Amino acid sequence: MKQRSFLAATAIALSLGLVLVACGGENPTPTPTDPSKPAPSAGFEGTVEGIKFTLPNLGNSVELHTPEQAAYLKQKAYAEINKYANGVNKDETHDHREISYPLPVTFTWRAEGAAADAEYTLSVSETERMDDAWEFSTAEMTVDVYNLKVGTTYYWTVSAGNVESGKAVFTTKSGGPRNLYVDGVANVRDLGGWQGANGPVRQGLLYRCGRLNANYSGEQTITEAGIAMMRDTLKIKTEIDLRGGSDDASEYGNKNESMLGSTVAYHHIGMNWNGNLFTLNKPQLKEVFSLLADPSNYPIIFHCSIGTDRTGIIAYMIGGLLGVAEADLCRDYLFSNFAYIEGARDLGTIRNTYINTINGFHGETFSEKVREAMLSLGLTEGQIDSIVTILG
Repeated sequence: MKQRSFLAATAIALSLGLVLVACGGENPTPTPTDPSKPAPSAGFEGTVEGIKFTLPNLGNSVELHTPEQAAYLKQKAYAEINKYANGVNKDETHDHREISYPLPVTFTWRAEGAAADAEYTLSVSETERMDDAWEFSTAEMTVDVYNLKVGTTYYWTVSAGNVESGKAVFTTKSGGPRNLYVDGVANVRDLGGWQGANGPVRQGLLYRCGRLNANYSGEQTITEAGIAMMRDTLKIKTEIDLRGGSDDASEYGNKNESMLGSTVAYHHIGMNWNGNLFTLNKPQLKEVFSLLADPSNYPIIFHCSIGTDRTGIIAYMIGGLLGVAEADLCRDYLFSNFAYIEGARDLGTIRNTYINTINGFHGETFSEKVREAMLSLGLTEGQIDSIVTILG
């Protein structure tokens, strides 16, 4: 993926101090090091073909949540979301603010000896081999990168023309949610990153979000930069649109193709919202979970209008099945208040519209209760196990 650093849709300026640390650092009893295997957190300083590259040590706990988001996530009383966000988030200069976006990681480097008009390429990968690297081209020596995974080690290099630096390495701070910045779309989050029964739920596979086009008219609201992020960076293969149930049939705009283009499979599964979301939508829930049981459909986005309630029951049940704690599932639901969702959400509504219903199923754990609820919809054990295998 290549992005220009000057695109306003993908860059917010942050100031990070440069901390210059050579690979390996100082050691009273030096031991041989393999430069292809950096320490868990290391910068790079060295000269390659006459260019002295300096890549700072970003650290082993790079924060991706804004101060407001981080404060809420540390708050033990997770129901008190109103201290931080209310779904409208007005201030003196804005009718509403979308404060659901994450922080970017700001990469800044030096390349002494490079040509004055050098074009730089930043490459960021989850592997030392730099497989499937995200690439960003710029004439500057700084780039802001959004939407990295939480709790993940990344390797990065900088090229000046055909000359590439050595690798630096850093790790992002762990802990869900992995909230994302997709221009023109509110309330975007990865279902991965939360702690499940078998470790962190896998990231990069299943995303919840708000609408990509306007209700009723179907007019595109996601921007071209947002489309590029979803289609080219997140590699979305399937869109599930939950708008337009029988209680509001034309809500989804009567579209039959994804806003992301014809290469993305589009499934309209209209869910009803006015009442108990579980009992009102049993056929729809079965259809959605059947799609999630097929590994060939991933990565997937699913959404309703604002990505909170109909979207929320899908996220709640999937997280519960994977062993995410109920407190974290409630916290994730309330995190939607950081988005512009046209009004505040609290836990009272979802307790009455699906939490109490799911808790009424047999099981010693919440995960077992969710499994029984899914079986009651007509899903097979094999389909449910497939979801766990894919995402767990």
